[in-house]
Amino acid sequence: REKSFNTLAIELNIPKLNRIECYDISNLLGKYAYGSMVVAVDGSLDRSKYRIFKIKGEESPDDYRMLREVLMRRFKGDEPMPELLLIDGGKGQVSTVMNCIPESITLMGISKGRRFKRKGSRKHDEFWIVRNGEIYSIRLDNPEILIDLRDEAHRFAIRHYRKRSIKESKRSVLDSIDGVGEK
Repeated sequence: REKSFNTLAIELNIPKLNRIECYDISNLLGKYAYGSMVVAVDGSLDRSKYRIFKIKGEESPDDYRMLREVLMRRFKGDEPMPELLLIDGGKGQVSTVMNCIPESITLMGISKGRRFKRKGSRKHDEFWIVRNGEIYSIRLDNPEILIDLRDEAHRFAIRHYRKRSIKESKRSVLDSIDGVGEK
């Protein structure tokens, strides 16, 4: 993976690529909403740096607002800064969050593509990158590490969403009555 980090750094014109963070949002119509952050450092996933953000605010299915909230909370902390930030989303998501992150960080989005490969008409992922305040579609020769990070962020967010939704489904209306509950 370290080799693919170096290849990606060259392809994206990032002088030194040590840390990539990838974000995904998981929710059901705004309920049980979570944002996930997965981290790769020096070419390897670093699970000790993963983070889940429980989305605050109203329960509405606004992935753009949720993504902005997660990134604004992330950059209030004192974690080391990534050189590359990848979000699970297309041009719309990228444009929504591009003002939420420091300019020194390269921002990219990954989305399930609408275009088709020639063989077998399989969809392929599309990549978006911010350069000089503009968003461009970009074709990568070696996108595997970014695809793996997106899949890992998605898996991590879904795991926490499912845990919470299962816990909530076991609750009863009676649990909210004072003096009534488990005991």
